Amino acid sequence: MKNINKYFSLAFVAILTMVTFSSCEDEDKMRFPELGNGGFVKFVSMPEFDAGADPTSASFDALVEDPNGNVASYVITVQGDFAGAPADPIAFRSTNTFPFDVGFTGADMASLFGVNIATFQEGDSFEFFAVVTTTDGLVYDGTATEFDSATGEWNGGMTDGVLLSAAGLLQAFNWEVTFDDPAE
Repeated sequence: MKNINKYFSLAFVAILTMVTFSSCEDEDKMRFPELGNGGFVKFVSMPEFDAGADPTSASFDALVEDPNGNVASYVITVQGDFAGAPADPIAFRSTNTFPFDVGFTGADMASLFGVNIATFQEGDSFEFFAVVTTTDGLVYDGTATEFDSATGEWNGGMTDGVLLSAAGLLQAFNWEVTFDDPAE
């Protein structure tokens, strides 16, 4: 009889342990975000970022595309690095259809910045920043990935150029074009 009571006691403890650890699990403690396609815009093919040494004949030729098909808007700003360039980036182009031409000539940049093309010299450059808004309203900002302490969320950017380039992705969120000879 002692052995039967011992077995019943062990079985009772085992059942009690299983019930304790398997019931009433709080699913909120194990949240995992829903994954989906982000707002990603990329170059159709790898462009040459050295536009040419002579700004009067230099050109940057590139098309971008939306491989996920979920971009509602793609807005590009540009920051010039030349004598007399404004301190803040200025609007360059925007679209909601793809493929989209982001190419330009030295004359285009002179007109955009409101300067004479003779202002540009070999070695001057233009850095481009893009902001993508997806059809579901998420915003991906190419200027910097950061945590917004007011909302408690990341900006959604995740557009680290080094990481994306190392992964072989042709990201079109942040790039720089220079008036340099591509052959050198």
